[in-house]
Amino acid sequence: MTVDEHDGGARLVPAAASLASRVAAAVAEALVEGTWLRLKACEAPTCHWAYFDRSPAGRGRWCSMSVCGARAKMRRYRAK
Repeated sequence: MTVDEHDGGARLVPAAASLASRVAAAVAEALVEGTWLRLKACEAPTCHWAYFDRSPAGRGRWCSMSVCGARAKMRRYRAK
């Protein structure tokens, strides 16, 4: 909510504009810092959450090794 300078009243401002500007600022900051390549989408077919890859080599594939990674490994094991 913001205050209108003309009549002192209040008005609502859509949160989407604020959210979009914060996302754009975060993307710009990641590009400048060189961390943009570490932002990835989970490879699990039922997930696709975005996550920041903190693995030393930058080769992470799943948002959570204990959930999505374990499921993928179990599927691969059962397929053998």
